[in-house]
Amino acid sequence: MGGLKLPGALWIIGGLSSALMVFGVLDEPILLALGVSGAIVGLAIGARLASRPGPDVVRLSNVAGIAWLIAFGALTVVEVVMQMGYVLSAVQILAFGVAGALLAYSRRAAAASA
Repeated sequence: MGGLKLPGALWIIGGLSSALMVFGVLDEPILLALGVSGAIVGLAIGARLASRPGPDVVRLSNVAGIAWLIAFGALTVVEVVMQMGYVLSAVQILAFGVAGALLAYSRRAAAASA
C-alpha cells in the first residue's frame, strides 16, 4: 500500500494541464471558467494530498473526482461532437484528474493511518 504522493502528483498534473490549456487554447468564457476552476481544484487537492494527507482530503478528492469526470467528460464529448481540435488535451486533463481521484480512493487506508 503506497502513500498519497502519487495521487497528489496526478492531481497537480491535471491542474497544471488545465491551467496551460486556459493560457494556450481556450477562448470561450465558459471554457475559460472551467479551465481556471479545474486548475485551482487540481492544484489545491494535489498539494494537500502530497503534503498533508488525511481521510478528509481523500474524501474531498473523491467528490472532486466525480465533478471532474462530469465537467471534463462533458467537455470531451462536446469536443468530439463539434470537432473543435483540442480533444486530446481535454482527454488528458480528464484522465489525470480521474486517475488521481481513483488512486487516492484505492489508497485511502494509507490516509487513515497517516
